[in-house]
Amino acid sequence: MKRRWEIPEGLRVFPDGSWRVGDLHVIHPPSLRYFKSHLRHDEFGDYVVDGAQRMPVEVRGPAFHAVSLVLDPEQQEARVVLDDGSVEPVGDDALGMNRDTGRFECRVRGGDFTALVVRGPHQALMEHLEEEGGRFFLRVGARRI
Repeated sequence: MKRRWEIPEGLRVFPDGSWRVGDLHVIHPPSLRYFKSHLRHDEFGDYVVDGAQRMPVEVRGPAFHAVSLVLDPEQQEARVVLDDGSVEPVGDDALGMNRDTGRFECRVRGGDFTALVVRGPHQALMEHLEEEGGRFFLRVGARRI
């Protein structure tokens, strides 16, 4: 008997950043990395895409975790390393605090998704923040993000 993998239905990203199929948490690291590295957005919605296969995903929270924050003062650039292994530049308006959770998030993948800033990059972020008029900025060389 030949077994065939079936696309799971009901794949969702919750506001806390957890991935679930139905009521089951997706905790298998290779599966999470696969889903995240193949996550795409278009005018019809969000999908895990592999070739011609498209698995719909309901994204209601940060689909990624920013596991590292890299600051390059000489180039005036900031980058986040995501938990799928990709590296994203931090745009001028990409960082913010989620009002519901009180946690820092970063817009990634061209602004289509968010990444939760986890403890290590959060510490680096806090060490380089500046406040002006009640607003906070990340200082990278002469640039403020």
